[in-house]
Amino acid sequence: MKRPLAFGGPVTTTPAILSLRRIISLATLLMAVLWLSACSAVKLSYNALPEVSYWWADAYGDFNGEQSLRLKQDLADLQAWHRTRELPRYRELLLNLERLTSTEPDAAQLCSLLPPARERLQALAEQSAPMIARLALSLSPAQLDHMDKKFAKNEAKLRSEWVELSPGELLDKRIEQYTDRAESLYGRLNAAQRQGLREALQASAFDPRIRLAEQQRRHQDMLGTLRRLRSSGAPQTQAQTQAQAEQAWLAYLARALSPPVPAHREQQEHSIEEGCQIYAQLQRQATPEQRDKAAKRLRGWASDVQALSQQR
Repeated sequence: MKRPLAFGGPVTTTPAILSLRRIISLATLLMAVLWLSACSAVKLSYNALPEVSYWWADAYGDFNGEQSLRLKQDLADLQAWHRTRELPRYRELLLNLERLTSTEPDAAQLCSLLPPARERLQALAEQSAPMIARLALSLSPAQLDHMDKKFAKNEAKLRSEWVELSPGELLDKRIEQYTDRAESLYGRLNAAQRQGLREALQASAFDPRIRLAEQQRRHQDMLGTLRRLRSSGAPQTQAQTQAQAEQAWLAYLARALSPPVPAHREQQEHSIEEGCQIYAQLQRQATPEQRDKAAKRLRGWASDVQALSQQR
């Protein structure tokens, strides 16, 4: 299964107890093309997400028995909600995107698909807030230290795989990444499409050092948020503590989606615009056969989403 399509730069994981990407993955597994995972076994992958997400999260939290049992149940409940309430909306996103495959959209038209997708992410964030809050409040200092070490490993990996590359190596890696993801939708790109992709990425202002700095900021933001929750001053009722933790999670998520550091936010916004421009260009260059293939794949994914939403 290919990784989800992204707007430029590396697709990195930003752990936030379950990690921003993992908890969102329940919604974005089936996201429209810019975020979509082109997987031939969508149904199997979606149904396995609670179990896979648990084991991934446990690598960060090193959960005890009680935490594990509660988290597994929470993930199952979250998926049940998502299956019935959200998947039908993702089907509509896919069908809206499928309708564009017969046209030649500009970047603005492609980017116009993002606000509805962000609404779905916000809905998932709000639905998951109680389970994230409960888990956050149960983490011990040793578990937070374990998480900190895992974050450091992730940062070292991003540094070695992206920041330390030469300009030529970085360009080649981004071209390969974009090509793989475009071909998951259109099939094999031709020489003109590959050259257009190379030229677009050669002109890109993407800087992996900023991406690393933003990942480090998110890691410290998350750890700081969790530690503040543990050391909150005045005594509170359990309900007050839970509500405070939920608000802290949603505030963290807002900062993750819209970084407070201007340079980090500017690169994120530029990467989104760049991605829309690149995919609009690829769509304009697509042959009739490629457009037909893209439409069929999107309709197939939409059909899979509909079938998943009806499973119980």
